[in-house]
Amino acid sequence: MCNKIAIGHNRQKDFFQKAIINERLSHSYIFSGISGIGKKLFAFNLAKSLLCLESTFFSDCQCASCIQVNNNTHPDLHFYQGVDLKIENIRGISEYTSMSSFMGKYKIFILDEAELLSAGSQVTAGNALLKTLEEPNIDCIFFLITSKYDLILPTIRSRCNLINFAPLSKAEIKEILIQHDIHSDSLIKKANGSIGKALFINELEINDIYNLLYEKKYKNFATEVLRVSDKKEFSYILEQVYPLCLEKYKQTNIYSYCQLGDYILEIISTLNYNVNMDLVKSDFISKTIEVFSERI
Repeated sequence: MCNKIAIGHNRQKDFFQKAIINERLSHSYIFSGISGIGKKLFAFNLAKSLLCLESTFFSDCQCASCIQVNNNTHPDLHFYQGVDLKIENIRGISEYTSMSSFMGKYKIFILDEAELLSAGSQVTAGNALLKTLEEPNIDCIFFLITSKYDLILPTIRSRCNLINFAPLSKAEIKEILIQHDIHSDSLIKKANGSIGKALFINELEINDIYNLLYEKKYKNFATEVLRVSDKKEFSYILEQVYPLCLEKYKQTNIYSYCQLGDYILEIISTLNYNVNMDLVKSDFISKTIEVFSERI
């Protein structure tokens, strides 16, 4: 995860560098911003900087601590994501906070998709985390990462310092894409500031999803959708099909395209909660094919 240096977000880098120099770090932060802009990579880079034995900051280092962070084996860095944010793991975090650090002066906890602590059965885990945040050990630092800040429990938000992350600029997206040996101006535009979205579109060749629908290659379209299991990635597909629905509605004046667009927005909102992804994907495929084949 952390063998790459986060590109962009210089204001946030300056903020944390000054906080480290002046020894004014807080115990808990929420990193908020749209998906795929590097919040998680930033958190790992910052954790590596805090744990670095040579006191480097957002730069390459070959000290024992930095190597361990790069290899995801550092004993003082704990990462939890999505479904890992369950009550037994949150209780484990509470136990970790009471222990002494193994190598550095900090114990660092990165919790990705922190908004899930407010949903369904995971609310219990959210309440357990709140107790830990209320009485943090002096050497513990929490980074909660979210693209849905408003869904995080207000009690948790009140215990954390909010750090907002803006979408990446086109120049920054281009720089990262070049690092991946990808050269595509259209991909930069479709990214809308999210390198995660750009890389996913490139990987799945969603640039061609338009052609799959326009050319009525519905079997290929269904295959592309069905092989996606991650909610964020599925959301990226939905976000690509939505403007296509509006475009087709303008061209044909067939209202079903507009209805499909509304339906897609509905799906995107429900992905915040515990849904059966297989059922949602199947329903989406069925409705999309029905509308685009104009069997309506």
